[in-house]
Amino acid sequence: IISFLLSTVCSIIRHTFCRQWRRKVLRFKVGYVMSLLRRYSAKLCRITLGFAAMALGMAIAKQSYCLSPWNILNDGISHTFSITIGQANIIVGLVILALDLLLRETFGFGMLLNILLLGTFTDIFLWLNGVFSIMPKIQSVPLQMVFCLLSLILNGFGMYLYMSARMGAGPRDTLLVFLTKHVPLPIGICKLAVEAVVCFTGWLIGGEVGIGSFLYVLLGGPILQFFLHLFHFDVKAAKSESILDTWQILCRRKQPEAR
Repeated sequence: IISFLLSTVCSIIRHTFCRQWRRKVLRFKVGYVMSLLRRYSAKLCRITLGFAAMALGMAIAKQSYCLSPWNILNDGISHTFSITIGQANIIVGLVILALDLLLRETFGFGMLLNILLLGTFTDIFLWLNGVFSIMPKIQSVPLQMVFCLLSLILNGFGMYLYMSARMGAGPRDTLLVFLTKHVPLPIGICKLAVEAVVCFTGWLIGGEVGIGSFLYVLLGGPILQFFLHLFHFDVKAAKSESILDTWQILCRRKQPEAR
């Protein structure tokens, strides 16, 4: 009888303890998953809105002859191979991503989303404009300047949004970072040299170059800096999350950093 009572008590204790332990583990897992969902859903919203704003700015720039140097290259490729400017943007992004991998530069999920979403959103906006004739090609130079400024504002705000998500820089920015590490020149000179080569190459293969394109080069940086200062975002202090960091966080091998 005593043996039976002891075994019964032990089984009850063991069953109660295991049930409570399972509940704690399940509660911990659910809490961890929910915290990750909140963390990455906010980041994805920022990135998506940022790329949508940049794509809208790019569509406006296309209609007002004020494409940026990289988009002049995308435009030239689109004319050469009879594809859309968004598809050209994706192809160029994938080529630069492959180059970044060969150079062993780290990158985050933000780069992959940059490649896929920016070109896709640009094509969507240009398609909507073609269907509904919202904005024709601007021939007046003063109006080109106005819409170029609007495009720059959208682009600068969009860049701030995706940078503030801290999920990694775009493929072109990562390439520029590599050059500044290995070329004994200031980052401004490296950026100007790369964009000059890209712009000239795009122009050679049929990309549109207008007066607004030079305005884009001159004011793109200051307008981005204005938004970074407006929202108190310090690029140097912000640590971007690499794709390896994200994988380790999802596998619970690393704790996510505070926002």
